[in-house]
Amino acid sequence: MFFDYRFWHYVTRPHDLATDIQTGEMRQFNRRLAILFITGLILFALRSLWGMNAESLTALLTTMSTSDYIIARYASLAGTIIWAVIYIAFHLFGVAYILSLLTKIPYKRLVPLQLLVTGLLLLEKALLFIVFAVKGSTVSLSFLSFGPLAVTIMDNWYLILFMNQLTIFSALIITVQYRFLRGFIIDGKRREHLWMLIGLHVAMALVTAAIAFIPFDALFNSVFGGGF
Repeated sequence: MFFDYRFWHYVTRPHDLATDIQTGEMRQFNRRLAILFITGLILFALRSLWGMNAESLTALLTTMSTSDYIIARYASLAGTIIWAVIYIAFHLFGVAYILSLLTKIPYKRLVPLQLLVTGLLLLEKALLFIVFAVKGSTVSLSFLSFGPLAVTIMDNWYLILFMNQLTIFSALIITVQYRFLRGFIIDGKRREHLWMLIGLHVAMALVTAAIAFIPFDALFNSVFGGGF
């Protein structure tokens, strides 16, 4: 039996996707995969062209010629596109591989699930970008996360950044993943895999918060602002 992979249908019915994968042969998946990559690249490129996450370039404008500044902007855009490919590929294939190791579910059956997850992550980024673009400015904390609440009661910036990674979309993604996994997991292990998913997301949030402390702005200024 054949079935068509439909993003909006399965993102609300991930258990149906698990059932269909086990009982039929999927069509239209590669097309949806290509659309996701193209959409993601366009989104990241638009964010970069608008100036999101490119604050370090503003300081360079006072120390560089116009042509050098333009080259720096193009280099920033190229770096953003490369990062977009890595980001999308990791959430599609890397996380699918990790889940396969943890759940013993075949890797190829988890990639369609992660396409749903990656689509939701891009949707979150698009929503933030639209709000920031309308407002005309950006902030370091997401209004969809616990970050703004954490900053009012915490002084530790690492914990604030960690809480900033725990968003409404994180809860939605865990729900989608869990409902999908229930189609493969025997009843006795459902709770174990729920905690496994929560633990995986918490671990990724901790790592992401730590990466935020890497001085990328200083490194970028060293490269384009006069060397080390």
